Amino acid sequence: MSVNLQLQLSIAPLSCFEAKRCLYALTREGIVTLWHEQRLLSSDTCLLNLNAECSSSESPEWISERLAAAIWKETGRFVRLTCLVDHDETEHLSTFEETDYQRLMPAFRLRMPPLRR
Repeated sequence: MSVNLQLQLSIAPLSCFEAKRCLYALTREGIVTLWHEQRLLSSDTCLLNLNAECSSSESPEWISERLAAAIWKETGRFVRLTCLVDHDETEHLSTFEETDYQRLMPAFRLRMPPLRR
């Protein structure tokens, strides 16, 4: 059974171009962005913060890992990601570091993108 999930993500460091690509990758994963901001960290890097929602039957842990892999595939490299998933008034916080990148990417490397509707 699908439930509505509220998401908060912070992703950095990104170029402004990569931030736009991350938003596009999240849309392909079925994420509806409600609000986002790009905060400059330096002249060529930024932090992307966003609030979003989606309907999913996946666990908060699984959806967090799936979104991290989608972002890393889109950027082609590791970027630090914090993901807060609100599920039935229970919050699940995940912070993805470089060791998580090394662990997750082999599992998601060959995963087919979702079909467009």
